[in-house]
Amino acid sequence: MTNKELAVKILELVGGKDNITAVTHCITRLRMTIKDSGIIKEDEIKKLPDVMGVNQVESQYQVILGPKVADVFFEFEPLVGKAKGNDEQAEKKGIGAMIIDTFTGIFTPILPAIIGAGLLKGVLLFLMFSNVVSAESDLYRVLSIFSDAAYYFLPFLLAASTATHFKCNRYIAMVIAGILLHPDLITMLGDGTVHRIFGIPITSASYGSSVLPIILSIVLMSYVEKFFAKVVPNILRTILVPLLTIIVMGIVTILLIGPAGTIISNALASNFLNFYVNYGVIAGALFAGFIPLMVMLGIHNGFTPVMVQSLATYGVEYLMGLNVASNSAQAGATFAVFLKTKNKDFKSMAGTAALNAILGITEPALYGVTMKLKRPLVGVCIGGAIGGAIAGFFHVTATGIATGPIIGIPLFITDTFIYFVISCAVAFVIAFAFVIITGFEDVKEEEYEEEIGDLTATAAVPAGETEISSPMTGTVVKMEDVKDNVFASKMMGDGIAVLPSEGKVFAPFDGEINVTFPTGHAVGIHGKNGCDVLIHVGIDTVKLEGKGFQYHIQNGDKVKKGDLLLEFDIPLIKEAGYDVTMPVIIVNTDSYKEITKTEAQTVQNGDDLLTVK
Repeated sequence: MTNKELAVKILELVGGKDNITAVTHCITRLRMTIKDSGIIKEDEIKKLPDVMGVNQVESQYQVILGPKVADVFFEFEPLVGKAKGNDEQAEKKGIGAMIIDTFTGIFTPILPAIIGAGLLKGVLLFLMFSNVVSAESDLYRVLSIFSDAAYYFLPFLLAASTATHFKCNRYIAMVIAGILLHPDLITMLGDGTVHRIFGIPITSASYGSSVLPIILSIVLMSYVEKFFAKVVPNILRTILVPLLTIIVMGIVTILLIGPAGTIISNALASNFLNFYVNYGVIAGALFAGFIPLMVMLGIHNGFTPVMVQSLATYGVEYLMGLNVASNSAQAGATFAVFLKTKNKDFKSMAGTAALNAILGITEPALYGVTMKLKRPLVGVCIGGAIGGAIAGFFHVTATGIATGPIIGIPLFITDTFIYFVISCAVAFVIAFAFVIITGFEDVKEEEYEEEIGDLTATAAVPAGETEISSPMTGTVVKMEDVKDNVFASKMMGDGIAVLPSEGKVFAPFDGEINVTFPTGHAVGIHGKNGCDVLIHVGIDTVKLEGKGFQYHIQNGDKVKKGDLLLEFDIPLIKEAGYDVTMPVIIVNTDSYKEITKTEAQTVQNGDDLLTVK
């Protein structure tokens, strides 16, 4: 299944673009804010290829896609487009969901810049310690500027992402960031003189690399801008709204929000550092031990602001070492499963997942291996906790943000590097040994094959030419001639109709029943070929409330071509005054370039009715 096809299918199964109020992604998850979670077809989403699992935190619905999430998001975002659901119509979020949504929305978009700059900083340190380059060389100094740029100008990045999240003008937001970092303001505040606006003194503060001041400022700006947009006449709005917003927010920011945000940021960073220094073993064990559970709940990104603030304030970060220790434990447990399992297909998957975990992408290992087998997950938590305790005891630091033990090595080249290596090695070995010693209930060959088979059957990509046989015997009717505008206009999809001569409906191909109704008047089938077909018995027959209809299947049943699906009483339906014409609808019409319809005037059950390409 291509990324675009996967994106289309996910959008369909979460209820369409009108059920989504916001969408973003992190390193492994497609994150959607949903209006009505009751219409999400979660079981079908889980069966899609490349979907490792799903998770919901209040109104945020997460589809876990692993390393290909960015590619799927690239296809998914245009599908949602401007027609996203209205936030005001969405159900109110709890404080937990709101905080997670905010952190994710603000920090996820800037992570590539932060990670890239951090890795460059780590590589530079490695090259300097290896005597490959000198700290006095022009090359080192220029590359050092490259690596520092993302951190010093962090307010610009945060201004853009915060404005996007709170739906205000990004360019005005970056002007506010520019005010805080303007060289003349920095010089003015550093000259030792007390400067005032309207008699109010401007507090001297350094805003380079700051986090909280600009976020708080842009949050307030989102309301100020909307206020001016409401009160300013339309003819002057383009000129006055930006002008008034910049003046008001510029003054409020340098007089109030900037200093207050700096004080709060420094206090938070200082208190966290003190706690970590004094209780490093406890903090390290708890954090690293529970990371897999936080990942399962999708709340691990809530710590990103803490890491970014620490880097901005101190130039080093402490949680990264704990995170990498947990990833090492995940890799160790998964590698043990790879060695012990007798299932060849599962062994291959576990090996790939272990490699991904070493590189920092743990979802394949977590959802595909350790959580699936349960006992190895215990080993991950124990190994992570012990590795985290070691990292906490020795106060392992990183100079940037990364995810895995291997790719993160340059970031940990500080005076605690040896303890970083020890913590990762211990976490890996303990988790590995736990799984080797305690074992697990292996996945049986036939069970795994059946699972893969089911997934393929449910999520195959429509490809090539597919024949759809007639589910009933009768006279062919063009879809445009059906006496119901919903069907005739092909609102539900293209297809053809049949006026039946006998009251039986048969499976048009091999597949799985995915739609049934309490009234028994229709049935949907999802084919192994990827085709979704809905067979509707009569027009408005739902009003019969089940009279005259009898299913021979139930939702989820596997069926073969020609199996009897349901029976219906033609005389009873006609006597009740209803048309018995039966539309046969290709629900996923958009997945096909060409649909060929039979030219025969009558068909028997099993005759060729439709061909899709």
